[in-house]
Amino acid sequence: MTYSKKEFPKLMQTAGKITILTALTGVMVFIVAFMFDIGAKQLSRVSAATSTASTTLTVLNTPPQFALNAYEVTESSTSTPTNSGTAIQWRAIGTDSNSAPYFLLICNKNASPTANAAINQNSLGTARPTCHNSAIQWGVSAAASSGVAAIVSTTTLETGLFASSSYYTGLGEKHSWFAWVCDDDPVQPRCNQVATQGYSATNSSPYNINKRPVLTNSYNNGPRNPSASLTFFSTSSDPDSIGGEDNIYVVVCKWASGISAITRTCTSTSTDNNIASTSGSVTADATASYTIPSIMRDQAYGAYTYLVDQHGHTATANPQSNSYTVNNVAPTVLSGDISLNGGLNMYLTVEADETTGFTLSYTARDANSCVNTSGTSGSEFHPTTPQRISVLRADLNSTTTCNGTAGTYDPNDCYPQGIGVATWNLVCTASSTSCTGPTDDTMIYNCTFPLWFVADPTDSGVNTPAAFSGDHWTAGVIAIDDDSAESAMSTTSSPVELISFTALDLLTSLISYGSLEPGQSMALTSTTTILSVGNTGLDQLINGESMCGTFAIGNDCPNSASSTVPEFKQKFSSSSVAYLSAQAITLSSTTNKEAELDVLKTTSTSSPTSGVTYWGIEVPGTITLAGVYTGLNTFIARTAEAVDWTP
Repeated sequence: MTYSKKEFPKLMQTAGKITILTALTGVMVFIVAFMFDIGAKQLSRVSAATSTASTTLTVLNTPPQFALNAYEVTESSTSTPTNSGTAIQWRAIGTDSNSAPYFLLICNKNASPTANAAINQNSLGTARPTCHNSAIQWGVSAAASSGVAAIVSTTTLETGLFASSSYYTGLGEKHSWFAWVCDDDPVQPRCNQVATQGYSATNSSPYNINKRPVLTNSYNNGPRNPSASLTFFSTSSDPDSIGGEDNIYVVVCKWASGISAITRTCTSTSTDNNIASTSGSVTADATASYTIPSIMRDQAYGAYTYLVDQHGHTATANPQSNSYTVNNVAPTVLSGDISLNGGLNMYLTVEADETTGFTLSYTARDANSCVNTSGTSGSEFHPTTPQRISVLRADLNSTTTCNGTAGTYDPNDCYPQGIGVATWNLVCTASSTSCTGPTDDTMIYNCTFPLWFVADPTDSGVNTPAAFSGDHWTAGVIAIDDDSAESAMSTTSSPVELISFTALDLLTSLISYGSLEPGQSMALTSTTTILSVGNTGLDQLINGESMCGTFAIGNDCPNSASSTVPEFKQKFSSSSVAYLSAQAITLSSTTNKEAELDVLKTTSTSSPTSGVTYWGIEVPGTITLAGVYTGLNTFIARTAEAVDWTP
């Protein structure tokens, strides 16, 4: 049987894809028409040998399918949440039976999304799908070729998922996601029917948002001294709760140059930018401790506090200025850093005056550095009076009796710097090789000074009083900084001795015996006076020469009974007595004879103590040569017995 197209005028040729239901309907129509025709025409024979009939079928679009289920490119979970304000990405591979492009769509609900149609076949890949109107769309990818990975990237917000959304209440940390692959077929765009939520436990729905920690305030417990512990405090918290509150940390930097949130260290080209960071685990009000260096200048120092959580998320309020101050502290002088006269005993050499050239060196230390805050050259020590020094006999209490002030001055045993250079010319200079910079706490001073002839001896001589011989000379130093803070007085750990200096000055240059005849004598009434111009009690030793008319130094008198008065005819005593008195001492030219004058130790630099010697003579009866007779007597200082030094 043959059919003519004219018999089916309403059938039209179509092209493209059809659904199976449409195809089946066409077949049934054909069968019914065929049977009706048989009945009506009783299967009449075809007049022609062959005939043709056109077929029509619409093949409908099929949705793309997952070749690789969607997953989080970087795991976003309770343990590794995605920081707010940063991107989260999903990846999947979809395939389309027509090799058409597809989109990866991520929504927060498992509600069928809407696939949107491109304008025409030439515009495929331009009409992105959208989530169901009851769902939030986390993101949709650009069109990807069939079999090629598609990536969805979206940035989580700081205060909400969307500016106009009420979904985010401030507590949302965990968010479900569902993924579809969709095409944009111009006739019948479609998405796959079953959403995916990841292909493994670590890359699957939901994703977690880590919110920023909150820094409200920061402060410290300064000022503090060098070497002390300084604590930086914060009023801080973390808003997350899923999996427990995050640990938070404060990081304190010298400069506001930022931090590395992962390593929790300050970022700067300088390696010493870090001050302190939190140790241990805290979830609120994080603190950090800092030990101030042992040498640090007294001033304010910049500090900036940052807050970061355990996932490397930083607070919006970062950084907060948190400056601290290092206190000024008093300097120190160590006993072992004081050297009096280089550790050598001191010797007086100038009678009735000052002996110069004694030395003192010491090291002053200041934990605020030897350099002050004005720069690298200004001294931390007082610009005009960097110290108060006393050189003293050590049994005096150096912190009270001889403390460096003018009122304690005594040339016998206490030389305080406060008396001034007009009275005691102490000169100190800072060493140019000390104080190398702000991290150096030392300044070395070198001093010279004199001592008066009355300064108490402390050597253990036979006749030195026990009060002196059991003592030493020492130096006490008080260091003073540029804020006038003073150290305690320290005395050298190596005191020295001041050696006895026994010296006399003979005020009388002539012993006049007057005029006597041969055979006459005179009582001990002529006098000589000596002054004690050293630092001891004083006796004297005397020897003398014969007297004659031709005497001169280097030209002694001849041994002549008629023209020479022998030296032994002269007698002396500490008191005026008769010539033949037992107290009278016979002068000798070969033996020093002692006169016990018991001159007290001089205690005043302007009023030396003195002693008087009384002299008498007898002219031998054998003298026949009249004239003026001269000779020479020698006086030698002798240290008086200890009991005779003081009244």
